[in-house]
Amino acid sequence: MIAIDGALVVADGQVRTGTVLVANRKIAALAWTDPDRAALRTQAADIVDGNGHYLMPGLIDGHAHAYGSLLRGTENSLPLELWALHTTLHGRATDGPALHSAIMLGAAERIRAGITGAVDHAPNFALAQTSLAAHEASGLRAAFAPFLHDLSDYDLMDLPIAPDLYALVGGPPPVDADRYTSDFAALVQQARAGSGRVEIQLGPNAPQRCSPASWALWRALRDRHDVAVHTHLLETRAQRSLNRLYPGGLVAAMARNGMLEGRLTCAHGVWLAQAEMEILARHNVTVSHNPASNLMLGSGVLNFCACQSCGLRLAIGNDSTNTGGRTDIFANMRLAMMLPRRAEPDFAQWPKADAVFAAATEGGAAALGLAGKLGRIAPGQLADLVLVQANHAATLAAPPSLDVLVQHAGPEHVRSVMVDGAWVMRDGVIIAFDEAEMLHGAAIQAKLLRDRVADQLLVLMAAFPAMSAQFARDSNSNP
Repeated sequence: MIAIDGALVVADGQVRTGTVLVANRKIAALAWTDPDRAALRTQAADIVDGNGHYLMPGLIDGHAHAYGSLLRGTENSLPLELWALHTTLHGRATDGPALHSAIMLGAAERIRAGITGAVDHAPNFALAQTSLAAHEASGLRAAFAPFLHDLSDYDLMDLPIAPDLYALVGGPPPVDADRYTSDFAALVQQARAGSGRVEIQLGPNAPQRCSPASWALWRALRDRHDVAVHTHLLETRAQRSLNRLYPGGLVAAMARNGMLEGRLTCAHGVWLAQAEMEILARHNVTVSHNPASNLMLGSGVLNFCACQSCGLRLAIGNDSTNTGGRTDIFANMRLAMMLPRRAEPDFAQWPKADAVFAAATEGGAAALGLAGKLGRIAPGQLADLVLVQANHAATLAAPPSLDVLVQHAGPEHVRSVMVDGAWVMRDGVIIAFDEAEMLHGAAIQAKLLRDRVADQLLVLMAAFPAMSAQFARDSNSNP
């Protein structure tokens, strides 16, 4: 057993000095009074001094594309529909060694940022076993959600792509339902035989990118394997225009067809109408809010206040490293808290620190498919815990509080991280894997990947001006 003693424990929105006992992957007990804390210390084989630190539940990246960790420095100043041309080129050129390096590189960044789990919404289905092995090796908790799709937004939007470019980044092939069913079942079995930290989810790319046959496959695999589902939803203005293809809109069509059942998380939701938020809330759907990525891509700003008012559960995500910037849920919490202030004149409605912190922890747990089992410091919860400096020049406050933690802390203040009851970082040193060796390998793989796409990028850049102009015309004609 491990006792973390004397930390400022963040529990149920309050911060106070206490002792937390960890045993068998879970939080076994929590004590506040001196006698009760002393009793917990006597049960522990290892007592960790938490003085001068906050002890908080691990932050959860509620929407991520793990392969993107190797794409720092690639294009990130375009709207999604044009940016996707660049990331698709790189994604399709990513091989097994590059993907393994990307996942491990992202894991190191997450550990150092106090992120103990992430949803990996993954386009690289053919490399799924590589992904699972890397997530297991990372020491972190993960939900791996491989893509399912057979339609392209470019085709749905009638956005022309030059034939030579379409061959590189165009629509996905038809889904072989029998093979996908078999491969998905094998992934579920592989994951469930592992550590218990890595789960499989179904990952339809987006509802509009799935044909009726893929919707049927989505429902069948979800129910057969009892897995959670993760998808994009109404991320951009251009996607909002596709609502015309569905009587009553896309969300209403999903409700009619049983697509909102089960444990569903929808990433972004920037262009959800109030009525659509209410439908999602009634079905207990989680929306993963990605404020930094939404800003970088110019997609818009989620109406956090409206989500709150209708009881819609929110998580916080970083999205892709090449859209969300550094993987920093602290920064995303602050954006989630501050962005609504620009459009909401009633300051009483502005999101508070406890709301965004709950989204980044309990909401993230729901995105992982672990609602009620993770995201709080309480007996019986899975022991994913983070020690954050409270006596740092940037975090010192009297009195310490959740407001201070959310407003002022960052990755640079994270000192120790525990996942599933085991330390993955102690006193600023990652111990889950060899970080230096990983960084060396990732640098090599990043260069090899850039070399592989160099000629393809020339094709893209030649076709880009005409496509960009057409997209701009279409966007201006669909306000």
